[in-house]
Amino acid sequence: MAIDKLRKVNAVLGFTRIDEMERANDIGQRLVHLSRSGRPKWTVATEDRGEGIYLQLDEKAIADWEATVEKTHLWEAHRSAHVRNFLARFSDTAKDVDPESRFRPARYWLMHTLAHVLIREMAMYAGDSAASLSERIYAWKPEADRPAAAGLLIVTTASDSDGTLGGLVQLSARDNLERVMSRALERALRCSSDPVCAHRTPKDPEEFLHGAACHTCALASETSCERANRSQDRRFLVDLPGSVGLGFFS
Repeated sequence: MAIDKLRKVNAVLGFTRIDEMERANDIGQRLVHLSRSGRPKWTVATEDRGEGIYLQLDEKAIADWEATVEKTHLWEAHRSAHVRNFLARFSDTAKDVDPESRFRPARYWLMHTLAHVLIREMAMYAGDSAASLSERIYAWKPEADRPAAAGLLIVTTASDSDGTLGGLVQLSARDNLERVMSRALERALRCSSDPVCAHRTPKDPEEFLHGAACHTCALASETSCERANRSQDRRFLVDLPGSVGLGFFS
């Protein structure tokens, strides 16, 4: 889906310390508000305008792939690393939180990795810098109050009232998108840091939160990534040596 016009507003409502926002479920108690009432009459904010592309993968294909991946030793290694990372960093306000409840599903890892390789490729075609493109990932399993999702949104915005120039939206055309997608997946097959990158798997006591991904092949700038470059693994995207059969696009 091509998004010709997009408006993004970022507003500062408060801040926390030690724990990240997703590390505990008592945000209301931990958030230090900018006013005593918790509802300031004004706040620091930015309003940007731009464009974007939304991609959604087939739910049945995602569910079948996810069921297979979550039975592998690689997925268990990522899960264990997440628990070690969480327990090593929580504060008193997060002691009652189950680390498993904060672990992203396999589909999130897939969509997140795909978003990063597309950002790198789209930057070369659209004429924007990779740092000016950002992501929003919609990836979760079906829940009682919402259906399953497997989508990603790549956007670029500018503070100018006219927004951006339309280069990103042009890539949503069928031929252009096919070319960008094919090249992005092809580049994901190889990394100049391989085989070290391709075989990176956390083992106790390691607690890093990504697998076959590094700044050479998949990691992005902080302005682009919504997860601080965590929850990525090229092995979930394409088949790499030693992990044949795990890639969704294999």
